[in-house]
Amino acid sequence: MVKMLELREMIRLVSKSSIQEFYLKNNGVSISMKKPIPIMVETIVPVTPQETFHAAYHEAAAAIADKDQETKQSIPKDSEKESNLYKIVSPFIGVFSSPKLKAGDRITEGTLVGTCNIEELRLTHEILSDVVGEIVEVLVKEGEIVEYGQPLIVVKPVSGGTQ
Repeated sequence: MVKMLELREMIRLVSKSSIQEFYLKNNGVSISMKKPIPIMVETIVPVTPQETFHAAYHEAAAAIADKDQETKQSIPKDSEKESNLYKIVSPFIGVFSSPKLKAGDRITEGTLVGTCNIEELRLTHEILSDVVGEIVEVLVKEGEIVEYGQPLIVVKPVSGGTQ
């Protein structure tokens, strides 16, 4: 007969050892111990929303830069009138909002022409004019999602107004 202390000692020894299975038969008493198979758990490192945003931002910027380069090479300038116009483009992705600008409004360098909001990340990026001139057309509507490099506003610059 196996005493309780002996049984506890056997359990302790098997637990601490690398043995996965133990079987003992002595004087009509059978003892069988089997360790559970260790479960491999894959740990997923959480990615912060900002890291996700920056990765997506850089991918989108590279894709649009490639697309713009192809467009510039394949499309000739249509007319002299259009070549005199300046497009303010979005330097960010997000939801566009504008301080109620409309065709005919005059803007100067540094004028706030809109913002790009990324609500999930609570980021707001200001879009400032880098040209002095008159707004010909606002190409996007309030609340519209804009992409990096997307034209937002067409401006007819006054002489010496672009950088």
